[in-house]
Amino acid sequence: MKIILAKYIGFCKGVNRCISLVEQEIKNGNKVYALGELLHNQQEMKRLESLGVKVINDIKELKSVFKNISLIIRTHGIEKEVYQQIVSKNGIKVVDGTCPIVKKNQVIVEKYSKEGYNVIIFGDIEHPEIRALISYISNNVKKYVVSSLEDIKKLDISYDKPIIVISQTTKPVDEYKKICDVLKRKFKNVKIFNTICKETILREQEIKDLSKKVHKVIVIGGKNSANTKKLISIAKKYNNEVFAISCEEEVKNLKINGYETIAIFSGASTPRWLIQKIVKKIETKV
Repeated sequence: MKIILAKYIGFCKGVNRCISLVEQEIKNGNKVYALGELLHNQQEMKRLESLGVKVINDIKELKSVFKNISLIIRTHGIEKEVYQQIVSKNGIKVVDGTCPIVKKNQVIVEKYSKEGYNVIIFGDIEHPEIRALISYISNNVKKYVVSSLEDIKKLDISYDKPIIVISQTTKPVDEYKKICDVLKRKFKNVKIFNTICKETILREQEIKDLSKKVHKVIVIGGKNSANTKKLISIAKKYNNEVFAISCEEEVKNLKINGYETIAIFSGASTPRWLIQKIVKKIETKV
């Protein structure tokens, strides 16, 4: 049996940057708190917690002013109002782990909504990246989150009103293009931003290409990771043998006997150390 590891595997640049910031704060001897899960991978979060990182879900959990406390902002970003509350507190060092691409999108919607542009976001309304993004939009304009072509029918915006269109950074590029094409026909003044992460696009293309050529596909990633779910969905279009794994223990449920070639992919929040453990476990089953 031949195992093929994807070229684009492990952390994306944004997640890698955030984890590096966390590890540097730990190295500096600071008490490190994370406002929400830093990334959608339970195994990596457990590792960080074992190093001393404490996860809080509300800044009220920091009941008093501390010295040498570093508060890490997750890769998906946080709501503007929450960010402003944090930076105003004394004794807390704010370490912004927001992905630079996500940060850029926040700047875009804030700028154009202040100029009177209505905002249409292609994304999942419950995703933390989108919840944070919405908070940067001016209250003087209309804002909508669409997840499908069907949602476009519900838009209550006049034909000639200016609109910007932006996407969640990890959404499928083909679906975003379809959304944009319909919006360009529906409205007169539409400004479209290509906000999907390039690395995400490369991972999509790679899993499309490789899934056609192998006998089985394995995607490693967190169960609540949107980009991992997307890769699984894409792989299933080209291969009937697609298996999702979130941890080393799940390898025991994997059937690999009789498969000549297996391709292994991962979500953008999956650490390489976990991938290596899982691959080693798979090899022992052969």
